[in-house]
Amino acid sequence: MDIGPSQSGRVLYEESRMTNQAAALVRRSNAGSQDELLALSEEFEALFVKIVLDSMRDTLSNDSLIPKNAGEKLFEDRLYDEYARVISKRANLGVAEMIYTQLSDYLPGEKVDIG
Repeated sequence: MDIGPSQSGRVLYEESRMTNQAAALVRRSNAGSQDELLALSEEFEALFVKIVLDSMRDTLSNDSLIPKNAGEKLFEDRLYDEYARVISKRANLGVAEMIYTQLSDYLPGEKVDIG
């Protein structure tokens, strides 16, 4: 797939936005509680699903009679954010559980029941 100038700018923007979100998650993870680690693990899973959905959406053809304006693009991006949150909560992908299980040993306190 050949990426044009407008698509490469969007890809760079999305990558920097995702990097900023991941950095914010890391900063928030310094609080140190097991509950917060579980919540951050779930947020990371949603972020992972969002990246996958964005990659899938980029494969769709943008050929349409009426081009999308900035508001429609913003709405669609937020819609996919919400799709990612819902999918990560309902699909039981296991990413959040794996992250929590791997990192929970390094935090004080009793582990949270993931079930």
